[in-house]
Amino acid sequence: MRNIAVLTAALEIVEQRLKEPMNAADLSKACFVSYSGLQKLFAYACGCSVSEYITKRRLSRASNELLSSDKSVTDIALDYQYNSSEAFSRAFRRFWGITPSEFRKTRRFAELHPKFNLENNDGGVKMNSRKPIDVSELYDELKRLGGTYALSIDIMSFMKTNEEYGYAVGDVILAETFARIERELDEKMFLFRTGGDEFAVVTALESVKDAESLARKITAQNGVLVKAGGHEIPLSVRVGISQIPKKMPNYQKLLEILNESMAQARAKG
Repeated sequence: MRNIAVLTAALEIVEQRLKEPMNAADLSKACFVSYSGLQKLFAYACGCSVSEYITKRRLSRASNELLSSDKSVTDIALDYQYNSSEAFSRAFRRFWGITPSEFRKTRRFAELHPKFNLENNDGGVKMNSRKPIDVSELYDELKRLGGTYALSIDIMSFMKTNEEYGYAVGDVILAETFARIERELDEKMFLFRTGGDEFAVVTALESVKDAESLARKITAQNGVLVKAGGHEIPLSVRVGISQIPKKMPNYQKLLEILNESMAQARAKG
């Protein structure tokens, strides 16, 4: 139970201090835990080091500000603890595959690496593969659009990719998946990352045929290679389709509906 309390506190502190100087040593002191102990918790629960997690959260929030504000790239870079716009742009390109300016001009959605949540695992901690992040905004959108269809999407063989090529390559695959999905959406639709390799699209479509057509567009690029870490890796996704009840169920029931559509897609291959 102490591990859960420590990691929960660490995640909250990170969110509060994204625009302040902060590193793993600072975070371990704030949580009253050893540096090595905190690193082990992050590696086990989040699959990355403390510094990697902080960097991903900073870049996700900075991406949001690029889309939601008129701040200059330099001001955003300095806000999120980068010494220059050049250093920020290099990190941003590694994160998204494009520059901050290109991102601002061409993209709509930014939360590629949202905050992690935790679940209890026999006294330990782990990432919940079904809900590792806060998806309350997704729930709000679906509640507003009851009776329409949502897509549940996951990356095929993503765990194998991480195991064979490393998490840095996996991060490139996530960013490319995000981009491929977003390119097929119109201005009424919303994209969320809902799990380690899972995404949800609020389509606002009232016809299942229209939802199926969108799913086919998203899967049309299955097998196209992604260049990452000196490798060329085929990227494919599966898509499940769910109709959101007009009378919105509770949060947990909604997740079960989305997960069931994904399970059916996996069963069909």
